[in-house]
Amino acid sequence: MIITAFLSSCQEKKVTFVNLEKHSGEGFFDRGDREGEKFIYKSILVENAPHGDKEILDMLIKYKNQNLKDAAINKDAYSFTVFLYEKNNSTSYFIENADDPGGLTSQVLQDYYSKNGIGEITIDKCGNDKDWTAKISYFDMQRNLKDTILYNCKNDKK
Repeated sequence: MIITAFLSSCQEKKVTFVNLEKHSGEGFFDRGDREGEKFIYKSILVENAPHGDKEILDMLIKYKNQNLKDAAINKDAYSFTVFLYEKNNSTSYFIENADDPGGLTSQVLQDYYSKNGIGEITIDKCGNDKDWTAKISYFDMQRNLKDTILYNCKNDKK
């Protein structure tokens, strides 16, 4: 009886992703080198997220490879970013609710990023407008933000 309980507690829970429709959209950069360029953003809750650095990075790479194929990226956009948060009682509020920045009980998803953020995947168009660069940023076990470049732009030929 005790062995059964121990074995079932050691089984890995399936990692699932919940798209936050009210925290996804598009816009245009309003300053800097990319002023006027279109960007797209998406927010995702991750249920049963892994906790080790390597496991988190592997999960983010797998998510990118399975969900962010070139066909899924809007060719008119310069940048596509996915923000991933740990699903818990606080962040689950945003499954059904948009940000509520006013009043006594202000609720803004971005306010939870430093504590409940897992990482982000950013895909940017290269200067030649044909290729893409991809970067994954994730929080390590000490909550330090780490970057991993999946692929860089090649030098554009003039």
